[in-house]
Amino acid sequence: MIFVGKALGDNYLLKAIQENKDFSTFYELIKIANYSELFKEKTQFKKIVYIPNNEAFLNLPKKIKNKIKQENIAKKIIKTHLYSGEVKEVFKDPNKKVIILERFEANGEKVKIFRNKDLFVKDVVNKELDIFTGDHKIIPIDCVMYLQYSSDDERLTPKQQASSQITSCCLLTDDEIEEFVNDQYLSLLMP
Repeated sequence: MIFVGKALGDNYLLKAIQENKDFSTFYELIKIANYSELFKEKTQFKKIVYIPNNEAFLNLPKKIKNKIKQENIAKKIIKTHLYSGEVKEVFKDPNKKVIILERFEANGEKVKIFRNKDLFVKDVVNKELDIFTGDHKIIPIDCVMYLQYSSDDERLTPKQQASSQITSCCLLTDDEIEEFVNDQYLSLLMP
């Protein structure tokens, strides 16, 4: 595990992503999507970000590789990889009712953010490479994630389907790419 200090101020998560050369493509997509606001400290939930390394983007099928720098595709990629963890300690006042946000507004656009506990990650994630930036966690991954409702994933056992709302796998097949690029995928990411 790698720890990054909070000395970078309100933007330390974004800075940590920006300064890691293995995440330069993901950082570029954050900028293209105009989603820097999602990575700032001022939200009440801890963020968990599954970040595809640069090699993951290089290994994407040609059918999508040439489209990732389009704003709408960049937004989908960012939304697919950002999750909420638990509520920050500062908001755990027993006298206040705190609900983890499933929607967050960035530049006038509502962004749906799934809770990490609702995600079943099928593909291998090396937990020893997690990077902690203060309250937040970056989990490096070797592929670009594709999300689907767990109940629709026939490769899961009934128990796995019942225990998680969404499932991720690597974005690889033509059907997955077609669904991701077209608006069918947006229904999963809409607030």
